[in-house]
Amino acid sequence: MDWPRGLLTDSGGFQMVSLLHLADITERGVEFQSPVDGSRMLLTPEESIAIQNKIGADIIMALDDVVSSLVSGPRIEEATHRTLRWMDRCMQAHSRPHDQNLFGIVQGGLDPTLRDICLKGLIQRDLPGYAIGGLAGGEDKDAFWRVVAQCTAALPANKPRYVMGVGYPLDIVVCSALGADMYDCVYPTRTARFARL
Repeated sequence: MDWPRGLLTDSGGFQMVSLLHLADITERGVEFQSPVDGSRMLLTPEESIAIQNKIGADIIMALDDVVSSLVSGPRIEEATHRTLRWMDRCMQAHSRPHDQNLFGIVQGGLDPTLRDICLKGLIQRDLPGYAIGGLAGGEDKDAFWRVVAQCTAALPANKPRYVMGVGYPLDIVVCSALGADMYDCVYPTRTARFARL
């Protein structure tokens, strides 16, 4: 990509939530339907990693099974366990561990037990860094901060802890106080694009 600065790429997993009506999620991966021509494309953990390896980002994200934070029940449990299985496939497919840091993404919705299962599974894999995903999707702030606190308390303090989808100033301050190191969000660019300041 010839960008001489730090670069982080995402796996494409968020589109499972944002384009849910156009996506089918199976153990193989996520199959998206084009909103333009109806054609179908399968994004597997292996393909996601291959694309990110080719881009050459410094930090790349594992493909996770992303579910809205407002969903509960069996779908959250399925996504938690699938995220760990897909993590193994991403690690196996990762061809550039010497110069690209593969982060795992903690899922589990708002369920502390499922978050704990995902946390333990990812920590056992001894990754270069960890992301906290599946939040900032409409849950109340207390629930959001409780999950961030649970995750940052469990994740290794000597490795980056990245909260995905966080851009509101208050959230950044609170998440930093809870031990998070990194954030991303469309809020700053959207605010500028629509001249909201």
